[in-house]
Amino acid sequence: MVELLSYKKFYDEPLKKDEPVSEEITKDCYTVFACRHKFCREVCPVYQELRNESYTSYGFHAALLSVSRGIESLGNMKETITYCLECGACELRCPNTLFGGDFYKRRTTTVDLVRKIRRDLIAENEKPNNWGEVEKKIDQYKKYYNSSPEEIRQWAKDLEIPTTGDTILFVDYFTAFQETVTVRTAAQILMKAGVKFGVIERPGLTLGELYETNFDEWLAHAKETIEALKSAGAKTVIVVNPHEYVYLTREYPKYMGSLPFNVIFITEYVAKLIENKKIKLTTEVDIKATYHDPCALNKFSGIWESPRKIIESIPGLEYTDEDPVSQWYNCCGNGIASFKELHPELSYRIGTSRLRKAADLGVQYLLLGCPHCKDQLSEVQTKSKINVEPIHLLEIVAKAMGLEV
Repeated sequence: MVELLSYKKFYDEPLKKDEPVSEEITKDCYTVFACRHKFCREVCPVYQELRNESYTSYGFHAALLSVSRGIESLGNMKETITYCLECGACELRCPNTLFGGDFYKRRTTTVDLVRKIRRDLIAENEKPNNWGEVEKKIDQYKKYYNSSPEEIRQWAKDLEIPTTGDTILFVDYFTAFQETVTVRTAAQILMKAGVKFGVIERPGLTLGELYETNFDEWLAHAKETIEALKSAGAKTVIVVNPHEYVYLTREYPKYMGSLPFNVIFITEYVAKLIENKKIKLTTEVDIKATYHDPCALNKFSGIWESPRKIIESIPGLEYTDEDPVSQWYNCCGNGIASFKELHPELSYRIGTSRLRKAADLGVQYLLLGCPHCKDQLSEVQTKSKINVEPIHLLEIVAKAMGLEV
């Protein structure tokens, strides 16, 4: 379970265009503004592409500080604040956490701040350019949510997975309707390993775009998800999508307290199955590959060892590692929530930078632990023609197990 540091309840109080910023938020802004190291700059994938300090953690906090002092207005932040990928790299590199260990409970929580400001601006009808694209995505996922149980479970056609059990494979709407190969592969791996598991028929929406648009609606869906998992009898919940893992381990506990079941990411679970000889990797996979640490998995959740343990267990695979700390500088370009809808060209640039780094290592494949990264980098690879193929790590595991997926 991810440790929850410095949950700032004063972030829950909405900012208004014509009202003063609270003293607590002002203190947070001063804490970052007073920094002269600016470690948050170079580690930011957006700053690497645009070299604009306004789009860094330092820039966001400085801008809000100017609002708190009446120098600027909140509405003027509506475009600037959209340039955050919500990747979390700046939080990791901030001296408030890196050197102080959060002793004073003033850990820099840039992602929470960005979400808060976006939410407050939308409430004040201060919508950024292209926000219509974000609303389209929310509407699309609401259609997924309102689909029939048979449509939601189409990804599992012919697999005969029950809807109850001590162990539940959590399937969000992105993997159920768009990146279905990932979750279907996960299910087949678990079945071959003899794991008894179920899936819930209808989870709530776990959409980041909704989280930073309408908090009350997002929280209602969160409660629905937890109730559905409880009703299914879940004691262990296996999560395939790192974004959902962050919600279940970091975001939901903020507002609902400890969850009544254990949450584990799929690579942690599969690595343990390999270690316990429940999964046998007998087929050689003769490729050269490196691994991309997803932001939500590495930076937010601290999960970087289990994917590498799995990779090192695969026979025939020639692996070139990129250590998890240097990958704080990397991102696929999708972002955790609305970034790609608001900045598609910049999203593409960040994605091409990531693929070029992999190509420079002389590998054929970039292994991924996130379905969003696969979707994004596959699109970037098709457009850029960079000669590195993005593929989900679970697909390689399935091949090594002799599975046809």
